[in-house]
Amino acid sequence: MAIAIFGGSFDPPHAGHVAIVSQVLDTLPIETLYIVPAYVNPFKSPTHAPAELRLKWLKRIFADQERVLVSTYEIEKGRPVPSVETVRHFKAVDPEIYLIIGADNLEALHKWHDFDTLDRMVIWVVASRKGSSVPGHYLRLDVDVDISSTELRGLAKPHLIPDSVRKEIENYYKEIQCKKD
Repeated sequence: MAIAIFGGSFDPPHAGHVAIVSQVLDTLPIETLYIVPAYVNPFKSPTHAPAELRLKWLKRIFADQERVLVSTYEIEKGRPVPSVETVRHFKAVDPEIYLIIGADNLEALHKWHDFDTLDRMVIWVVASRKGSSVPGHYLRLDVDVDISSTELRGLAKPHLIPDSVRKEIENYYKEIQCKKD
């Protein structure tokens, strides 16, 4: 039985992430899904919420999911960690790995650190959004949740934040917004 890895900033975690996890568990022949929050995403500016807080939110959201483990691997490194390094780490757990990415990553995927090696190590699974196209050689997950983390940080669409962490996330980003003003 294989495993899956779903990494990202999760800044903040939201209904789109929950939908992806649900579809992965329902459709892929895996034993465990590892959610791996990045300390800092190598392709994005620094996160708004600190790593330990994002980790806490994810653990609370997925606490009841037996087949989901939230990993501290990249956060413990304290630096941006290329996906190929994370996959190598998890190869010790299981040699067959599904790597979950969003369709928004496809355009720059070839720029990922040591992409050719990574490409040989994983089975790619792409979570698509309405209007996105996914080439046929990738497994496709149709996730149609109209959301962006930027909107949520701006306190738009708070109903798309999981109930278990909604108040805490809203308060955190309100506080940040107040400090900016």
